[in-house]
Amino acid sequence: MNYFYFEFLIGVLLLLSLLIFLNSNFVNIISLIFLLFIVTNFNILDFYSTWEITMKIICIIFGLFIYNTLNKQDINSIGVLILSVILAAILIISCSNLLALYICLELQSLSLFILIARKRNELEKVEAALKYFVLSSLSSGLFLLGSALCFIINGSCDIYILSTNILSIEKSLIIVALLFKLASAPFHIWTPDIYQGCDNKSLLILGILPKISIFTVLITILPNSKLVLISTILSLLVGSIGALNQTKIKKLLAYSGIINMGFIFLGLATNSYSGLEASLLYLIIYSISFLLFLLLIDIVDSKQNNIIGLSNIGNINLVILITLVLLILSIAGIPPFAGFFVKWIILEAAISYNFLLTSIISVLCAVVAGVYYLRLVKISYFQEDKSFLTWKKVLIKENKLYYNNSIISSLLFFLVCFILLCPHILKELAHLSVLSIF
Repeated sequence: MNYFYFEFLIGVLLLLSLLIFLNSNFVNIISLIFLLFIVTNFNILDFYSTWEITMKIICIIFGLFIYNTLNKQDINSIGVLILSVILAAILIISCSNLLALYICLELQSLSLFILIARKRNELEKVEAALKYFVLSSLSSGLFLLGSALCFIINGSCDIYILSTNILSIEKSLIIVALLFKLASAPFHIWTPDIYQGCDNKSLLILGILPKISIFTVLITILPNSKLVLISTILSLLVGSIGALNQTKIKKLLAYSGIINMGFIFLGLATNSYSGLEASLLYLIIYSISFLLFLLLIDIVDSKQNNIIGLSNIGNINLVILITLVLLILSIAGIPPFAGFFVKWIILEAAISYNFLLTSIISVLCAVVAGVYYLRLVKISYFQEDKSFLTWKKVLIKENKLYYNNSIISSLLFFLVCFILLCPHILKELAHLSVLSIF
């Protein structure tokens, strides 16, 4: 277990947050100074592989982005919990022992449970938190049972024992537990209701960091391609069809996450260098898009829940509307946006390894999913019945605009456009990261 620099940084910030108020600017400065000090004075490759370094830096960057979206009141109430989830995510990436991994997964799950349930006077959020707690406990039980069987059969809990193409009982149990936490079909049932019950701040952290960290573990285990392929096809079908009749934004995001996990698994199912590289790129672009979408909704109206409410964005801020529409087109995979670029390299990797039928299914599912993405564009620009939403804006006090959210949204949108203009930079980063695994 390679616990050292990055864990020390987040651990120190976590301890400080228990003692004093940690302003987001202070956290940014401390993190930047610490990372520069490590890079200039230590050879971190002696402790980490390139893959570990990349995934931990990605977790820290997204974690800091989310922390910077918090206002003073949010930092006082949930700053510690968000730092706990970031710490758990980078510890999960470091784990080489199944029992240590179980403890880190529980730290992450319990922090997320408290984060979702913190508004005890809102029934929907308490219900979502209890559902997450119960179903996450079931998943953790399966993981622990698989770990116990692994120790009984092999005499060790080392995670690399499972790094074979043989699909044993203990390995199946552990993979099922991880697929549950990744919200991939057929273990996705919890996702729509829990996403719907979360507020935007909780959903930001729930929808990004656990997926990045657990994806890293799943790659370490190198599961059987057939098992991943089944989950890929089911995720694509469920995610594309399930969102067609949704009227709630967060439920639509849940099904969008399921279909995107299907595309990520399609690269992973090839069990190849190019497929893994494509999956990593897709995960990064999906995380950026998910974060940006929620931030844009939060800037306009933090309590906005219905899709029909998007028709009022043009009356509030035309720049946000244009940004949101371009982002939706990117998520839908419309060229020449970043979403099209990552879908293309995923399909290229799958076709090159003769996953032809799965590639055809994925294209058809992407077309079906494009229907509900374009429906969002239609509602945003062309919805006629806007009068009641306009009066709502006049009569109800407008949300206070936090400039951190605007700056982060602009930066994330720039990243999407930059990837569109210079994709080779991100591709080289993924290439160097994946190179250390093979």
